[in-house]
Amino acid sequence: MKVPTNIRTDISYLRRRIKPGAAPAPVATPATSTAPAAAPASAPSLSLSQPSSAPAPARTTPTPTTLTPSAPAQPAAAPQAGLVLGHGAPASSLSGRAKKLAQKREQSKREDHEVSLLFPAPGISEVYELNLVERLLRLTPLQSAVGTLVVTGSTAIAWESVRRVSGGQTVDGHKAGTSVMTAGNRPLVGYHGKDALVTLRHVRQLRRAIFINRSSATMGVRLFSGQNVALPPAANGTQMVLLVHRVGNVLELRAEPIPHNWPDLQIWQEFDFSMTHSAPASSYGR
Repeated sequence: MKVPTNIRTDISYLRRRIKPGAAPAPVATPATSTAPAAAPASAPSLSLSQPSSAPAPARTTPTPTTLTPSAPAQPAAAPQAGLVLGHGAPASSLSGRAKKLAQKREQSKREDHEVSLLFPAPGISEVYELNLVERLLRLTPLQSAVGTLVVTGSTAIAWESVRRVSGGQTVDGHKAGTSVMTAGNRPLVGYHGKDALVTLRHVRQLRRAIFINRSSATMGVRLFSGQNVALPPAANGTQMVLLVHRVGNVLELRAEPIPHNWPDLQIWQEFDFSMTHSAPASSYGR
């Protein structure tokens, strides 16, 4: 059934009602042509026939456009030099100071590994005297690197650096071998009055040191924190020497018994201290 789309004007009750206040809708004028009314659009249906050719697109008239001058193209900005934090930044060579710091970090890792392999040992707060029973104690990394290690009551000392530079000195002022000077122009190991001093700030330069006591008094070791330990004097023909040995970043203090009649030179040779001598500048032929 076809529904007419045109509105009849000859029947008054078929006119559309207009809402109050709204503009009247324009009334369509009946077409004068005899062309049949267009059928309403229907839903698409399945067709098994051949597809018909698509209708030609409607021809449109081009609209004239006004050309406006565009802004000139800006040249690409050149890359600026500066700090680059991205992962694609080129690798730069390290400075001399950075290389030294990296080497010290690697050295610290190796030293920590060496200390982790050591057997347990008592600390200075657990031992009051190093003797034939308690012969060893081990300092902590902080105790081994802060302040000055003071040894009182010794009569002779000998030292050896990590570069195998060895020397010796007596409390009377006699010296042998070569002194090891630190960056602060102070000896790494030496006497200050009657006390033997070890500069712990530069302890990484120290390999080992030995302290001999030929007197009848007790030899003592004191740290910067005030902690101390004692070694007994000679008795029954045996004397105790103090051997300070660095392992990694810690110091070990060991008491070694030796015959009391051994001279200093024989004791140094027994512990393999070979005195080194620096040649004078005139021997280089300059």
